[in-house]
Order: sequence, then structure tokens, then C-alpha cells
Amino acid sequence: MAKNVCAICGAEVNLFSGQQLADKNYICRKVCAKKCLKNFDFVPATLDEVRSHIEQVEKGTKAWNQIFIPLQKTKVKEEKLKRFGSDIYVSPSTGLMALVETRYKFIVFGKSQFACVYRIADLAAYEYEQEKVKNSEGKEETKHYCHLFFHNTAGLYDFRFNVSNSLEYKKLAEYFDKMFGIEKTLGNAMNNAKKQWAAIKDVAGAVKAAASGAEDAEAKAAQAAESVGNYLEGDRTELIAKADAALATVK
Repeated sequence: MAKNVCAICGAEVNLFSGQQLADKNYICRKVCAKKCLKNFDFVPATLDEVRSHIEQVEKGTKAWNQIFIPLQKTKVKEEKLKRFGSDIYVSPSTGLMALVETRYKFIVFGKSQFACVYRIADLAAYEYEQEKVKNSEGKEETKHYCHLFFHNTAGLYDFRFNVSNSLEYKKLAEYFDKMFGIEKTLGNAMNNAKKQWAAIKDVAGAVKAAASGAEDAEAKAAQAAESVGNYLEGDRTELIAKADAALATVK
């Protein structure tokens, strides 16, 4: 049986003890693959992406322990964590959110937690998905998921997690829509219209400046891009500042 070498730790691996990546590199299942979260898909990943994810988990676990764990015990309403499903924790007061994986030792005695921590402002999309599967009795049942996508993120930047039903997903979507100021409600229609008009004016100004060769064309283009982004995703400036300040305290 052909043997290969783990591209991270150098351990010798074979068909059963190694995981092949998209770029034909191998990593060992016993040590290096376990440094990744179960949500990470090795098949389409390259070695650089695996290394980025391992670093992401190392930093995320530190942030989970130093920022989120203390907040689980807080009695301050504004600092309380919001939980979705069994794996997602959101901290509005710090501008951060975490995907947490709990691993148990000896069935239920002792556990370890590993995490990827994200800036809430980098959440680009949250979509509902469902699948028909057969349970252990051979009966068909529906599984419900929420699929999250993050930009400006190396490593694990898109994944899905279980939700109880479409109603739980709806609560999550409404929660983030409200946080980003993009509520899809009649009462918010006027606010969205103002954002849209501001974006249109900025884009028109950028086009005009570029056509006339104006010195501030580049600045106007940047302003236009920001306006369009704010219209589509909401203004996330405050969330970014909170997240960066919180992450700066992690040692």
C-alpha cells in the first residue's frame, strides 16, 4: 500500500491514516486533521487553506476562552450572548460571533471546546437550506440548516449548522437584519429608500467625476462603493470598531 507524508507534521500516512487535499497534498488524520473543526471540508481545500484554518482555530479558541466564556456568566443585559442552534454564539457588545465545537472525553466526562471567532461585520449572507434524509428507522425526515458566509476571512469562511426548523432560521435572519439596519419591514421602507437614493447619487457622482477626469474621482468612487455597501448590507462601522477593539485584547 502506497504511503505518503503529512505536509504539516511530516508523519507517514497511508490510505486510512491520511486525508488527501485538493492540491494532492496529504495531512494526517490522527493529529493535524483534528486541529480543524468538523465543519471544515478537506476535499476542496488546499494545504494553504488548511493551515489558515488551523491558525484560525488556534486564535478563535483563545478568543472564545478570553472573551466569550466570561460573557456567558454576565448579568449585564447588554453584554449577554445570543445563541442560535447549539453551535453559534453572538456577542453584540463586542461585535463578535463564534462557531463552537465541543469535544467530549470518555463519553461525557470532561470536554474541550474549540472555536472559530468572526467579526459580525464580516457576515455577508445567512441563508436557509433544507434536506430530505432517512432516519435510523428508514423514514424520511426534513433537516433544517442555516448557511453562513463571511468575507475578509481566511480558513473556514462558509459553513452551515442545524436549526430546529424554518422558524428558528427566520428569528436568526430577523436578528441580523435588525442589527445591520436592513429590516425588511414596512416601517423601515423609508429608511431603506433614503439609503438607496444616497447610493444612487454617490454612484452618479463617481461616474461624472471619472468622465471629467476630476482629481477626486478615486475618492468619489470609494464613497460610492461604501454607499452601495451600506444600502445592501447596512452600515457596519461601529461593529467593526467593537470587534477590532475586542480582538486586540486577546493574548
